[in-house]
Amino acid sequence: MKIKYVSVENSHALYGNKKSMLIRYEGLNIYTLNRWLSEMRANKQFRAGVINPTHKLVFINFKTFEEFLYWKQHGYSRIKAK
Repeated sequence: MKIKYVSVENSHALYGNKKSMLIRYEGLNIYTLNRWLSEMRANKQFRAGVINPTHKLVFINFKTFEEFLYWKQHGYSRIKAK
């Protein structure tokens, strides 16, 4: 799978929905995103990066998601666990 990161110029948003994540990370499909969000919810370190105010609505922290991808690739995080 080839995922291309599309930077969003002049963006001050901290959170986005699934659609914004798919736009930001071209090549990422919805099934992989859903699986990774489940992994984030299960991991104590990344759980705070996914907010579900309702059963249909989800907000994902961009910085936490990027840290999660780094953790998936390298097996450890650049930030210390709290």
